[in-house]
Amino acid sequence: MIHQYKLNGYNIVLDVYSGSVHVVDDVAYDIIGMYEGHTKEEITKAILEKYADNPEVTAEEIADILEGVEELKKTGKLFTEDLYADIAANFKMKNNDIKALCLHVAHTCNLTCDYCFASQGKYQGERALMSFEVGKQALDFLIANSGNRKNLEVDFFGGEPLMDWDVVKQLVNYARSVEKQHNKNFRFTLTTNG
Repeated sequence: MIHQYKLNGYNIVLDVYSGSVHVVDDVAYDIIGMYEGHTKEEITKAILEKYADNPEVTAEEIADILEGVEELKKTGKLFTEDLYADIAANFKMKNNDIKALCLHVAHTCNLTCDYCFASQGKYQGERALMSFEVGKQALDFLIANSGNRKNLEVDFFGGEPLMDWDVVKQLVNYARSVEKQHNKNFRFTLTTNG
């Protein structure tokens, strides 16, 4: 499986299962996007039509790119097979109980430090706070998938989780209200800039 996206003028192709990241030009980006599900002839025709105004895009260049894609596929760096599909599909059947959850309740931070690994707490995305409903669903998932584990751990994380303090308190109260019913004991931590 591949994931393609464009960011800051770069065409990025991520091979999800191998973890390989490729930065490619526009033509290679389009070819990779068509590679599965189309013949070489269909790809060549579509690319020549799309780039008809660019004399540098030729059938020979497209053939070279296709050859490069095939080589990357053979070496396990593009269109890699998911070796864990069976494991993921049988997750519940294999008794892999979940014991902990990290809830990213605040996609923002009050300090917005330039050096922050999380891009001022927003992780290069939009600033946002988790709703109680989403957090409740996460806690319910943890309970449902914790099997016979009694002690469950939840870390409130961000950005700065104290910026969503009311929701953190609501989630702790909710967990406390259902833990006896499910024979669970929640332990909470909170990662904060204080």
